[in-house]
Amino acid sequence: MGTNERFPGLRAEYEAGGRAEHYSGGRWSGTAHARRTDRREQGIVAAWLDRCGALDRVLDVPCGAGRFAPLLASRARRVLAVDAARAMLLHGDDADRAQASAHALPFRPACFDLVLCSRLLHHFSEPEQRRAVLGELARVSARWLIASHFDRASLQAWRSRLRRRADGRHAITVAEFRREAEACGWIERDRAWIARGVSEQTWVLLELSEPKTR
Repeated sequence: MGTNERFPGLRAEYEAGGRAEHYSGGRWSGTAHARRTDRREQGIVAAWLDRCGALDRVLDVPCGAGRFAPLLASRARRVLAVDAARAMLLHGDDADRAQASAHALPFRPACFDLVLCSRLLHHFSEPEQRRAVLGELARVSARWLIASHFDRASLQAWRSRLRRRADGRHAITVAEFRREAEACGWIERDRAWIARGVSEQTWVLLELSEPKTR
């Protein structure tokens, strides 16, 4: 699959009937496991937002149905919520919203102090697809990126390989992620797992190797 072929298909997946309603409703509150995961992820992101200091403009892409909107609004003067799926944007409460793909953002370089990219990169099987996103986020960020990816060194990833996963999600090694991020100008500053060794989902705080002035 070519670099950009996955993006339209992914957008269509999240435009599909009921998906946006699921995310705005019970996706993160319907079970005890979902609530624990959400609390853990909110805590990770909150700690790193504080670590990054004063934030003027923050980009949330893909924003989904706005799960991180209240947290981001409490830490930044202005938050712009962006998603490729219009259905997701219709369910968000963010005042500033725009429809766009993470690999082709309609913003000038270095116009955000920090970018949040939650639960997107594991949708791409090829390194060039992930680099297309990481490179675009490096273009629009002046310094910081908080992102997540699936860690191949986890029980969930091992089970998925055993079952020959066919859900379009892809786990990579920490070394692979770091190489791809560094190729786009990012340096990993911190890493946190939902449940290390068990959960695939891992979060990363990245800083540009050459921070820019907004």
